[in-house]
Amino acid sequence: MTMRSKLFQRICRFLLFIFIVLYSSRLVMGDELLRPVLVRVAVLQNVAEVKLNIRGRADIMDVNSGQLLDQAGRASLLTVKVNDQGALVFGDRIFSTNHIRIHPDRDLKLSIAGKERMYRGDIDLRKTEDNKLLVINVLDLEEYIRGVLYHEVSHRWPMAALKAQAVAARSYGLYQIQNNSAKPFDVTNDVYSQVYGGRLSERYRTNLAVSETRGEVMLYQNKVLPAYYSSNCGDYTEDSREVWNSQELIPPLQGGRCIYSRFAPHYNWKKNMRLADIQEILNANGYALGTIKEINVVERNNSHRVRTLVFITSDGKETQITGKRFREIMGANLIKSNNYEVVMKGYYCDFLGKGWGHGVGMSQWGAYVMSRHRFRYQDILLYYYPGVNFVDDQTLE
Repeated sequence: MTMRSKLFQRICRFLLFIFIVLYSSRLVMGDELLRPVLVRVAVLQNVAEVKLNIRGRADIMDVNSGQLLDQAGRASLLTVKVNDQGALVFGDRIFSTNHIRIHPDRDLKLSIAGKERMYRGDIDLRKTEDNKLLVINVLDLEEYIRGVLYHEVSHRWPMAALKAQAVAARSYGLYQIQNNSAKPFDVTNDVYSQVYGGRLSERYRTNLAVSETRGEVMLYQNKVLPAYYSSNCGDYTEDSREVWNSQELIPPLQGGRCIYSRFAPHYNWKKNMRLADIQEILNANGYALGTIKEINVVERNNSHRVRTLVFITSDGKETQITGKRFREIMGANLIKSNNYEVVMKGYYCDFLGKGWGHGVGMSQWGAYVMSRHRFRYQDILLYYYPGVNFVDDQTLE
């Protein structure tokens, strides 16, 4: 090896050493800047028992006192439940506390009814009032969003749509964190919050969208925006006050015209149903209806969605039900949105609708179409949430 080659290698090693030192210093000096934002996700509610597959080591803590209760060794498969005396049973140990936290050094697997999920972060186990278990995944907000994106949009979509979804999901998650501190958890892992599947739901392109928008959230009037979204708004996004019965006007969520969703799936839908089946479902949910002869829409809101329906029975009795309640009872996958017409056909009726979902905020398929038209992710978000600002969540108090 020549003297020049040796000198070159020494210079490279020296530069590498300097980089490592500077990077390590940045992590230490910028600890406040890089602090994690933790989210509590309810992944199982009111279950009798849960199996934990701990592949590495884990600390078991009493959340109430902060005391270290036990340590689990490698490759531990433990069953957690509440015994007849109301105590938490953790493997062969019994704990008097009602709230323990498992802090593993590797991702942890949960198994319930034969279904297995792997989660990053910590797992909280809380005893409920009826001696069941509430299982909560406590993890960094960024890791949570990585477990959400794949379930909300396709990882094959254009990157602009994925980034728009990442910022919307992060904003929604942070809003829930800020507003649910007094509750046992911030979000659930289903459609009532955001669908979250844990570690096994991550994909390369969705993870890339999360990392390239890291920490970015939307604010309106210096407050984190509850960035709701749905699959397809069907021409008009909805006013949030219509869906959640709120009196608070949030201008970015007051709804408006959308010209992009009509070019995407689920823009039009049709459902044919027997009136007798509708009657049976409604009566099973507390309504005392006779034989239904007619269903009429009597009131719509500004986005053309059904606000009130009237059901007329064979004896002339009329019963009003809100469009929101009717969709809840019938099922969101059957009545895909509240933007529909009712066409009577004797003993049957057709629901002819547009869109899928509540319609508030971003239309996911609209975002997809916009991304195909080369809109940037910020432009997509400003289209569906007009007037918002983009900030880093680390700058918020």
